[in-house]
Amino acid sequence: MKIKKKRNARAPPSLSDVDDQSPTITKEVEDAMKENQNGNYTKALTLVEATLSQHPSSALALAALSFCHLKFVFSAEHSTTPVSSDDGLLQLAETFNHVKEAVDLSKRAVHLCPNSLACWFFHVNALFKLTEYDANAGHEPVIEACDAGLAIEFAPEDLATEPRIEEFRTCLRLIKLQSKYLIDTKYLENLKNEIQELQERKEEIEERAITASKNFETTELMPLPENKRKIKNLKKVVVLDVDTVERRVKTYWNDTMTMEQKKDLLRIQIEDLKLHFAKNKLAMEVMKQAVEYATGAKNWKFSSNTECRWCGERFFNAKLTGEHMKRVHLGTFSVELDSVRPEFLFDSLWDTVESGKWKPVNVVEAKKILEDLSRNEGGDKDFMKQKWPYCDDRRREEIINKIRAVLRQFVGIKCFCSSHLSALMNLILEMLKKQVPEQLLMEYGINRTLLSVCFLDISELNLVFEFLDDLANVCGLRRLVLSLGMETAIGEHSVANYEKIVFNEDFSCVVFDKRMLRGELMVSNDGAAVTSSTDDEIELNDDEYKDAILDWLLKGGTNIGEQLKQWTNLREASRSEGKELYKIYGVEFNRLLNICEKKVQYLRDIKVWQNLESICVKEDKRREEFGYEPVSYKYLLSNQRQIASTNGNIFELDILWNILREDHVDNEIKLLIEEQIDEMDAKLYKLDAIIRTTTVNMQQTGKKIKAVTNYDYRSILVPLLKSFMRAQLEEQANKDAEKKYEAVEEALLSEFDDLDKKKKTDKGGGNARQGQGNSKEKNKKRDKINSLPEAHGGDIPPNLEIVGPVAVDELGQDKWKLLPVECGGERSKNA
Repeated sequence: MKIKKKRNARAPPSLSDVDDQSPTITKEVEDAMKENQNGNYTKALTLVEATLSQHPSSALALAALSFCHLKFVFSAEHSTTPVSSDDGLLQLAETFNHVKEAVDLSKRAVHLCPNSLACWFFHVNALFKLTEYDANAGHEPVIEACDAGLAIEFAPEDLATEPRIEEFRTCLRLIKLQSKYLIDTKYLENLKNEIQELQERKEEIEERAITASKNFETTELMPLPENKRKIKNLKKVVVLDVDTVERRVKTYWNDTMTMEQKKDLLRIQIEDLKLHFAKNKLAMEVMKQAVEYATGAKNWKFSSNTECRWCGERFFNAKLTGEHMKRVHLGTFSVELDSVRPEFLFDSLWDTVESGKWKPVNVVEAKKILEDLSRNEGGDKDFMKQKWPYCDDRRREEIINKIRAVLRQFVGIKCFCSSHLSALMNLILEMLKKQVPEQLLMEYGINRTLLSVCFLDISELNLVFEFLDDLANVCGLRRLVLSLGMETAIGEHSVANYEKIVFNEDFSCVVFDKRMLRGELMVSNDGAAVTSSTDDEIELNDDEYKDAILDWLLKGGTNIGEQLKQWTNLREASRSEGKELYKIYGVEFNRLLNICEKKVQYLRDIKVWQNLESICVKEDKRREEFGYEPVSYKYLLSNQRQIASTNGNIFELDILWNILREDHVDNEIKLLIEEQIDEMDAKLYKLDAIIRTTTVNMQQTGKKIKAVTNYDYRSILVPLLKSFMRAQLEEQANKDAEKKYEAVEEALLSEFDDLDKKKKTDKGGGNARQGQGNSKEKNKKRDKINSLPEAHGGDIPPNLEIVGPVAVDELGQDKWKLLPVECGGERSKNA
């Protein structure tokens, strides 16, 4: 990794009015530093404080005093006084005060002499030490101070000599690198909280979407309000009972309507629809949007999120919106970043987790079996075919089942990668090698299957579970699994079935599927197509017609105004929730991008460490050769440092300088390198877990965006059509009832005439008088007929007849009676 030095064009001038390079100040500070080296920290502190009292604006004295305070801190950290004791607590408080003093003094020094690399070096050390004592300090200020120091070129007024300057630079780079690693460690520890917070926000948004959708759907199921409107032109006779509308419509449907009329009811002219809703502005607007969108897109389904939430640019559909936001605003993955996204292991691993026999094995007996098999060259060496000596150990089995459960979660959502399997198998095998020779483990494939965990004892099993549990916590696995499990409800809710409606060829009318007439209200789903040629090909026989469509028409309320209102609310909520989810998607995308960038950097860094390790391993192999004279790791790494210097690899130069500046023996150097590699390996497989769960999170968010913002115009157009069809059917039924009433009225008038003639014949009378009274008598008869509703509290249903008058009340008015008409019979003539 080649790193270019950052250099500013011009260093800021020194603000100190003291010559820090004067012999007096320099000598006093050097004397104090000698006392520090001899362990006389108090005396050193006193000497520098005296110099500072004489020269309060001396950056050199301030930096030296900061260093003296840090020496007290280092001394206290090596103290044997228990922290829990009173003396230990007092010492901790004093140590913290020294750290704060060191930060404050070094800050003043860099303010007075901002172009001094030495001052920045002391300030960086003080800031770094502060992070160990103050959890709120953070390593970001450390990195900023490192960058400020590294940006300075050597200046004549610098407080450090030129040989020391390069050493300071190296130290600053190493502290910056260590700070970045520590920031990453803290980030990984806290990431699960961010993941959990985003998951909860997504569920809240989803819940609001479900509520808005249910509010819209339930308006169709609202009870029918009492309809007491009078039938047109029947002002005197028919005031409807609560159930009269449905009864009258059903009678008309069953007794009067022809099959062709019923088919015609399923064809609605767009112009008729517009005329019907002419006074309803919102209905006209929604209908216009639905028709225009369907005719243009050739699809009923649409998305309410077709506007970019960042720049406001509008698109024809949500897919184009998403592509625009990724390309223009979120950014895309480079080839290098995309290459580090891990592939998940599934098929073989799933079979092992689900089908394998996860029971504790008696390791002592298993070892004997392996040794016997090894001596028998013809034995089957397939792990799965061996009859292992399982044992009844409930404690071990309980932990094994916990391990299996976590693995099932990882594999179930496709988040278990090769790096996880490798790290887990290495952990298991390191423990197994203590009981079974490595050669036997490899010979029988025990090193290649997760079932080898069944060979471990309780303490070892606990370590395996802790490994998986830590990995699950880092990537937010359990919260994600819980959230994915809860998606079944929203998934079922979002899959709605709609009555099939299509346009005719010229889009002048909307047609319901004819199969509704034979009871097939929800025909087989053909997607969201707005045109179809299958309807004309459907032939229905007369005996196939059923009344299910009539029940569908009469079901629910006619409150189309409330439905339109909830539709509008649903659309507004959809836009708002879509924008919120896109924000979450942006956060998840940036997290994925950030994690991939970190992984690229760690892969570069670990490659350098692995190269150093390979140098030591090669030396170990040469030492096994006869007659080879070994050389030290330090000598080999010194040669490598010269090579790195030639190649300009600053990172490798820095870590080699860090290794070689201490007087390490071979084993210490090898251990140091191995620890660094193990630490980076752990970060890499954790990053892989986060990459996988974040990828699943983004897929989940994408589905939620689609579920929240995608709707079907049929969900509002069908209620509008249904309302229109119902109004048409009621109007036709009213006209039919009006004709029937007129026929009943004429029949009653005829009966009254017959009664009157009979009375006059019995009494006798003149024809002239009779002719003069015909008109008045006829009007009286009509009045009697019109008085029937008031006399009986309702209209004359089609299945009833008027009989009478049967008596005369105390005021001399005739009393009438309503009796059922017998099926197929004639009206009774009883008086």
